[in-house]
Amino acid sequence: MKEQSLEAFEEFLEHIIGDSRLEVAGGKLVKAFSDESQRDESNLNEFLEIFRPVWDSWKKKMGSHLVSPFFEENSIIFKEWLFLVFPFSYYRVDVDCHKGGSAVDCQGYIYYSYIPEERELIKKICEKYEIDLPEQEVTRILITNALKSLDPILSKLIEVNYRLFIDKIDFFERSGKLALKVEFVGRIG
Repeated sequence: MKEQSLEAFEEFLEHIIGDSRLEVAGGKLVKAFSDESQRDESNLNEFLEIFRPVWDSWKKKMGSHLVSPFFEENSIIFKEWLFLVFPFSYYRVDVDCHKGGSAVDCQGYIYYSYIPEERELIKKICEKYEIDLPEQEVTRILITNALKSLDPILSKLIEVNYRLFIDKIDFFERSGKLALKVEFVGRIG
């Protein structure tokens, strides 16, 4: 498996921060992440080619109403999204999904560790665009919005409107790395 390069991460930052200035108003941030998720159609197609047969097989065996167990057994879908479509390191993304409150709810955690080189690129690009936000806020925006941009693709894949909601975020700093633990909930609706 090929690891994402720092150049790809810097290009991602340029697109997201340059296009949106990390502003929510007017849908700028959502549009920047949507555009980025569709920038390389081959990555998006590869993602769908991997998971469409997995969903189709699940649907035949278990039915389309058991969405939470599908994600529990296939939590790699979130890791692959962050790696194939966005330039997050495959080896520094960890995912854990478990049953939510119903058969259509999924609860999970995404762990990601920003290395010093990524942190320096974030600082550099934020300075370039005069973004005055704390580093933790920028890292939160990057990972959570990349994750939430999966909503329309999941909806298309499982053939029902599905949304991811961020529940809680914890930060940990050690050895120059900034790690995040993002708790999320996914549900139909």
